[in-house]
Amino acid sequence: MDDLRLILVVVAIGALAACSSAGADGSGAAPAPVKPPAGWSSLPALAAGAKTAAAAPGITVDGAEAWGDPAAGCYAVWVALHGAGGDAPALAKEVVDGLAAAKLETSEVVAPAAEDGALTLRFASAAAGVKGRLAARLGGGKVAALACFANPREPAACEATCTTLLGAMK
Repeated sequence: MDDLRLILVVVAIGALAACSSAGADGSGAAPAPVKPPAGWSSLPALAAGAKTAAAAPGITVDGAEAWGDPAAGCYAVWVALHGAGGDAPALAKEVVDGLAAAKLETSEVVAPAAEDGALTLRFASAAAGVKGRLAARLGGGKVAALACFANPREPAACEATCTTLLGAMK
């Protein structure tokens, strides 16, 4: 469970970094744009941990959800938050920098070039023994991020499920 909390905090820190200098603007975000995979259960404690980790002055956390298949070692966390500004390229850089500061290795980073856009990347933590992917919609001071990750228990099954889950992130 500590490994999961580490990744959850890292994902939230990455999203938090994206809005760290922004003030709240009062707008809200929609609920998670994805549904959990069949057989996965809701993990409200992980969602609450993500929401708590992302909370900071000037940041409004619009929502957080988490699901998983603990027996297989597969997990997903969605967090939406907003501040007063920031275009997608700037937010993407701050998210990647935040993940690096949290000692996560990133690869296959595809960052947006337009004012609004998507960020996708792979991340890994040797210390926690997990690997995963992140997809985020960024722009206008808003971040909606979905991280899907797995421990070494059933990495191939988790990767396939994560591909489907992240593909639904729009």
